[in-house]
Amino acid sequence: MKPRVIISGIGIVSPYGIGMEIFRQNIRRGKSAVRPLAHLPHPGAPVSAPRFNVSGKAAQMALTAAREAWTDARVPADSRAALCCSIGWHEKPEPQSLADGEQLLANHFHINGTVLSNFSACAASTMSIGNACRLLADGDADFVLAGGADSRLHTLGALGYELLGALAKELCRPFDRDRDGFVMGEGAAFFVLERHEQARRRGVKIYGEILSHAANCDAHRLTDPDPTGSAAAACIRLALTRAGLQPDQLDYLNAHGTGTAANDAAEINALTLALGDIARQRPISSCKPMFGHLSMAAGAMELAASLSALRDGVLPPTLNCAHPAWDGFDYVPLTARKTNARIFLKNSLGFGGQNACLVVEVFPRNL
Repeated sequence: MKPRVIISGIGIVSPYGIGMEIFRQNIRRGKSAVRPLAHLPHPGAPVSAPRFNVSGKAAQMALTAAREAWTDARVPADSRAALCCSIGWHEKPEPQSLADGEQLLANHFHINGTVLSNFSACAASTMSIGNACRLLADGDADFVLAGGADSRLHTLGALGYELLGALAKELCRPFDRDRDGFVMGEGAAFFVLERHEQARRRGVKIYGEILSHAANCDAHRLTDPDPTGSAAAACIRLALTRAGLQPDQLDYLNAHGTGTAANDAAEINALTLALGDIARQRPISSCKPMFGHLSMAAGAMELAASLSALRDGVLPPTLNCAHPAWDGFDYVPLTARKTNARIFLKNSLGFGGQNACLVVEVFPRNL
């Protein structure tokens, strides 16, 4: 029997500021952090995070978020710990190793177990959390620090997205008929994962349980997803099978929802293929209009947002979705609303056809 894997610590650096509490308050209200950055292609759109030194900004955000998660979980000194993370681009085209951030974290927390880096585009941090679950299930560690950080709010980072036509001119509008792309974001979200029985013995709070994880690739194109959504649907079905759940046992669907023409269409197809009528009977929302697309940290930040919102008894909204492109779906449009949802699906669909899913159960705040 596989061990139960739970989340006992969360740390956040977001466009709202540093720390989980300011993040929680803004997510609960469904508040947008989008604001202008004049040096980027569409100055009305991208978001910004708190100021850090320019060199190695993503790594510094990762360390700040990871410290909060580590302290939150009260990880004992000299624990058997591992690291699974996804840390994105440096801000300058300098000859630096992509593993610099991982090394920084490993050294700071004295992690002498497995260190795994994942660079699978926008699905990377979701896959890192899945890898963390594997390490705990195999007994390779007692604690795993898992998550992601990314910063592309600079000219070089924006250029590729601009050339692809992926950036919104003004607002990110997932699942809306007028959608024209995403807004860029930056930040970091890290979690401490451990086995359930250990957390109960230690008497720490439990945010939720990772019921299952899955990943695959649609092998379609470098940037565009397979429009049929068939591989992403297979990923969702595999995650449900591993969790031992039927589609109707899901309460909420947290979509990748970039607001691009190709992604949203493929994701709606994938959800319909995987879940059938349940896709239209369950709320679906995207958090990207609130804090932007965090690339390699997107899945981790959106997992934190979903956990936080559902523990507060609200569904995170899909901001700016005023004119749905597909009728019959509940996108939680425009504003957050109350909910009793507890089990949710987290989708991440990355460039190169990388797909990753988590099925998560939220624990109430009084546990």
